[in-house]
Order: sequence, then structure tokens, then C-alpha cells
Amino acid sequence: MLEDNREVQSTPASAHIPAQGLGTDTLRSPVLQIALQRRKMRRLASVIAGCRASAYFSRSGGAVSESALIRTLKLSIVEGSLSQIFLMWTTGSVLVGYMLHFGATPSQIALVSSVPLLAQLFSPLAAWWATRLPGRRIFATSLALFGRCLWLVAAVLPSLAVDASLMPVYLLILVGLSSVFQAALVVVWTDWMGDVVPEDKRGRYFGIRTGLVGVIGMIGNLAAGRFLDAFAAPESFQIILGAAVVVSIIASGLLFLHHEPVATRQPIELRRALSLPWLNPNFRQFLTFAGFLFFGMFLSAALVTAYFLDVLDMSFTQVAYWTVIASGSALVTTPLWGRLADRIGNRPVLQSGIVIMAVGFPTCWILADLRHNLNYIWLSAVVDAIAWGATGPAIFNLALFTAPRQGRLTYLAMYSVTTGLFGFIGGALAGPLFETLQRIPHASWSGYHSLFVVSGLLRLASVLLLRRVKETKVWNPRPLFRHLRAWRRLGFPWR
Repeated sequence: MLEDNREVQSTPASAHIPAQGLGTDTLRSPVLQIALQRRKMRRLASVIAGCRASAYFSRSGGAVSESALIRTLKLSIVEGSLSQIFLMWTTGSVLVGYMLHFGATPSQIALVSSVPLLAQLFSPLAAWWATRLPGRRIFATSLALFGRCLWLVAAVLPSLAVDASLMPVYLLILVGLSSVFQAALVVVWTDWMGDVVPEDKRGRYFGIRTGLVGVIGMIGNLAAGRFLDAFAAPESFQIILGAAVVVSIIASGLLFLHHEPVATRQPIELRRALSLPWLNPNFRQFLTFAGFLFFGMFLSAALVTAYFLDVLDMSFTQVAYWTVIASGSALVTTPLWGRLADRIGNRPVLQSGIVIMAVGFPTCWILADLRHNLNYIWLSAVVDAIAWGATGPAIFNLALFTAPRQGRLTYLAMYSVTTGLFGFIGGALAGPLFETLQRIPHASWSGYHSLFVVSGLLRLASVLLLRRVKETKVWNPRPLFRHLRAWRRLGFPWR
């Protein structure tokens, strides 16, 4: 359900250059994919076995059924994979291409990626409502069904003789409505899974889950890209959107089959739901960091896909190849980062991921245009796997660790509001800022390049705010450094 927000996949700001460099034949090798999948499943089996051995209790003190726990952990991976396919077919290059077909402007392209973030402002309302319901399963399933089925409207709009010039506006409204349900679902689902997965297994489990879900999403994105390149628009987009709704209905059914631990839930006033997270000093620091990070990210993320399609002249299939490389690489990187986070803490892992993306993304994207070489784009896909393999699960787990168990749903809702609000502001400013930077005359440097640099600098600055967030299990390297000071007189032996 809650997937990693990849730079191109989840930000729909988003004759062709042939794919160069990294061999896509190798990436599509069935032997390699099967070997990686088997390796993933072995790791998943060990994690589930560890969960079975854990002394695990719900918040109400009752023991969770072992069979129910294991079934839910497995179902969550299948459900997440189908949900990822739905996201791939309703965001990213599919949505951007759909809007470009109807003549969307750069500001509209940037806005369509930030509108879902604005919808997160409704998260506290969902959290407040959830505390008044006897359970989260029916509520979460209903949110998933309503929000996803709205995309049937996007699929049939071109067949209703709608004015083509108004299609981008209608799609913006539709994305906003659907995103309200999705934002509420994410908050409820995160709190739900926080009760299901034992704390000492979260890093490994969600690391492996993210990798497996990414592979399925990679296959779905590649299939959509080839389909869109092979068939004429807008019918090709309509078929993809219709199929996405069908897949999402199946995923919602699997979500309903998840086990929900019995929990004592205390209703909370809406005003207190809005203020309580800000009264917690450590969580307030986490919210400040997260808001600043998302603002910096969406300054560039809102227009990355448009940059790939318009400036680099990439086809839908090539954009899908980018996802293949990123998701295939994430099979290796995400579990490694998750295992490391379980040992040294989420904060150091998150810091590393942010630095990698802040430096790696702008460098690769700019060089791809300046040198007219897509090798840098394929390299950026590997950087994406390394950076988001650390950042995605780590920020998810850090939100769970910094939020008190009592009333955690309220805290997660405010996290969703904060990241949504600042992400929306960043995405909304991306279009006007790009147009302003584009007016600066230069032979080869464009507004896109300047925007990428500004975004990278803001991401780096967010690390300073992250250092203020406390994590109880974080690894402290200072004792090691003090021990190494003894080598100063003799010189380091490895030099």
C-alpha cells in the first residue's frame, strides 16, 4: 500500500534517442529475474520466520494469532504489488502523456503532481474519524475502492465529447478527488501495519516488501510503456486506465482479507488531533525536517517526467526501461538498507539516502542533456535505487519510531499533512520558477538545470534538520572515533 515515492514514478510532472549504455537485454533476462526473485523469497521467508518467533502482542495486550500474522504479511506483499501496478498506470509517464496529448502546459504538468500532496491536508480528518470506528479494515477498504474507482471517469472522458482544451483541468480535479481518498488510506494503513509488523522486523520486512513490489511495478510500467508506444492515443491511455481500475479492485479485496489486531482506541477531538503532534518536541523536529525535505524534492520532481519526455525526447518505453533499471537495482539495495537500519537506526540510513539523491540526481539529469547521452539517465536509475532504497523505508520507519504508540494515528496524519502541504507548495512553485529560470539567457543551460540544482541544495540542507531528530536505537559513532584518536601519534596503519 504505502510505496516508496520514486522521483519519476510517483511524480506525474512528468523520433527518439535510442537507448544506450546499460544493456536492457540483461535487465530483461528471465534467468536473472528468476534468480533475484528466488533470493528475495528466501529472505522474506526468514523474516516471516523471525516474526513467528517474536513475542508479539497487540496494544490491547492480546496475543496475535501466528497464522493470521503470517497470512497478513504475505497478503500485504501481493496487495502492495497490485496497488503499485495501479499507481504506475495512473501516475508518472502515463498521466503526463495523457495530459500532454490534450495540450497541458508546464504549469499544469507541475500542478498535477502537487495536487495529490495538497489532498493530504484531509489526513487528520481521516485519523479523527478512524478513532471513532470499531476497526480500520472496512474503513481502509472503502477508501481504497472509492478513490481508485474514480479513475473510471478519466478513462471514459474522451468518449463523452468533452472539450479537449478542458481535459487537463478535468484531470486535475479528478486527481485531487482521488488523492483525498488515497491520502486518508495511507494514514490508516500505516497505523494498521504498525500494529501488525513487530518493531524489530520492520526494517527487513518493509525493505524486502518494497523490493518485491518494485519488481512488479517495473513489469507493469514496462508493459504500459510498450502498449502506449504501439497504439494510438487517446484510446491507448483509456485502456490502461481502465485496466488499472480492475487491478485496484482486486487489491482492495486482498486488503479486506488482512488481519487487524484488536486495539483499544480512544476517540480524540479534532482540535486536539491537529495540535497534539506539535506538542511533542521530537516529533515536531521530525515534522520540520520532513516538510523541508518534501518542499525541496517536489521543486524538481514535479517536472522530471516532462523533462524526460520533452527535453531528452525519450519514448514511453525508454521511461519504462528507466523503471526497470531502478526497480531491478532496488532488489539488491533496499533489503541491504533495511537490514542496516535495523542495526544502526533509521536516521543514519536516511541521511545517507538524502545525500546520495541530492548529489546524484541533478548531476545525472543535467549531464544527460548537456552531453546528449542517455547513459546518464540509466545511471540515475541506479542512483534512484540506492537513494530511495534507503530513504523510502527509513523515513517510513522513523515516522513510526518518533510517533508515540498511544495516539499514533494522529501523529501519522499530521506527518501526512505536513509533507503534503510543503510538497504541494514546492510542486506549485516548480512551474512558475521554471518559467522564470528559463528566461535567463544561456547557450546550453536551461531552466530545468537550474531547478535541479536548487532542489539538490535544499535536499542537502534538510540533513541539518534531520540531525535534530532523536532516535532511541540510533548508532553513535563517537566512541569509535575516540578510540581511533590513539592512532594519531603513529599515523593510521592503513595509509
